[in-house]
Amino acid sequence: MDPIPLATRLRFIQHPEQCSFYNMAVDEALLRLINEKEKPILRVYGWSDPAVSIGYFQKMDDVPEGRPFVRRFTGGGLVDHTNDYTYSIIVPQQHPIYQMGTSKSYAKIHESISHALVDLGLSAALAEECSTGDSNACFEKPVRYDVMQGESKLAGAAQRRNRLGCLHQGSILVPNLDHGKMNPALLRHLLPLLAQDWEESSLDSQERTKAEKLTQQRYSTYIWNHQR
Repeated sequence: MDPIPLATRLRFIQHPEQCSFYNMAVDEALLRLINEKEKPILRVYGWSDPAVSIGYFQKMDDVPEGRPFVRRFTGGGLVDHTNDYTYSIIVPQQHPIYQMGTSKSYAKIHESISHALVDLGLSAALAEECSTGDSNACFEKPVRYDVMQGESKLAGAAQRRNRLGCLHQGSILVPNLDHGKMNPALLRHLLPLLAQDWEESSLDSQERTKAEKLTQQRYSTYIWNHQR
């Protein structure tokens, strides 16, 4: 079988700090509309509230007392977004990242993340196996192909796949990480996986409308966030 050709252009979206509910709504909105837009997306964004996010299947009892939180559309464990670098990758069903499956795509993406961190002077390598710990916090329980520096986890992620495409939500936790330097390093190493070239982009009116609707009807609701 011939390899699937890469898309011509990657949309690179840089978002300023937004509330936790809207951040998660944007990622799902981009997934829902990915086949209409066709181009793969790399989105980086910040958090305006000191929130943690929990995985779709996680119990809300895992949230530290008094912390604002939001339930993600993806799985995985609790992530503290106070000081992390958060990104998402969204690709349509026909994209090679989707076609290679969860495990291989997770490894390929994190391999690129590790190379970007090395460019910034860090030592980084992929975890060879899952941790045997029982923590519910993402960064305290590495899984295979997470990005590690010795025994410390630097980057983790979770994916959601459906008939539309794949949403990969990732978090990088490095003290004093320079986001201005991380953005070009991330683009440089992820681009060969995602597209032939890239362009600065922003949400269009359809994406904004979908994100606002999902914020109101899902991510800001008690039912969604307290379902488990």
